Amino acid sequence: MRDTDGDISKVDTAYTKLKDLVIHYDLVPDGKVRVLPGEHLHIDDLADRVNASATPVRQALERLQGEGLIDSIAKRGFFSKVPNASELQDLYEFARLVLEHNITRPLDPSSVARLGRGLMKVEAVAVGHSATKCVKHHAMTIESVFEQITQLSRNGQMLRMMRNFNDRSRYVRCLSILQSPDHGAQVRECLELIELLRDQDPRGASAKLETHMCRMIVDLPELIRDARSRWTMAAAI
Repeated sequence: MRDTDGDISKVDTAYTKLKDLVIHYDLVPDGKVRVLPGEHLHIDDLADRVNASATPVRQALERLQGEGLIDSIAKRGFFSKVPNASELQDLYEFARLVLEHNITRPLDPSSVARLGRGLMKVEAVAVGHSATKCVKHHAMTIESVFEQITQLSRNGQMLRMMRNFNDRSRYVRCLSILQSPDHGAQVRECLELIELLRDQDPRGASAKLETHMCRMIVDLPELIRDARSRWTMAAAI
């Protein structure tokens, strides 16, 4: 009898590993496993990189393609996405509207009281720790803020769309944090948004959200230009 649960587990494991590679690009420290934008994703090669067999890797790639995290070209195969400023601006505008809706709608006090649970404290990068690794943690904390606010609607589809936005915008979010003189500034800004909601100040929270999202939208073209230089350097290593 076929071990269905085992097959699903293998696909999930391959999916998790591959997603980490295709959304972080040059932020993956190991150049041997790193995936750069526009790279042809050969199944056998990826199977070696993530220590998996070809079948779960193919199924994981199909799942990633369905989520818009990689591209598929007929008769050629799968390719990692090349981040596009215009596409990302549309995604940020969508996310801003979703979050604004959840901030300004009548909120359940018990749900608001739970906001902020499980979010990490913002600390300076300790000596000997990777700045890039800390930046990823900061980015994921911001994403957790977005997801917690989205959950106020109790709309599963909306939450899935927000999580997809977080995945598709992870790289530029990390890059924006990495380039900031204060790596924790954006996290603190989003945590302040949570506190404003907990203090029942939706107007203040809405203004804080607008500042954060509009700055990112404006910065996206420059972030992508800077990213191209990083990708060129990473490819030469």
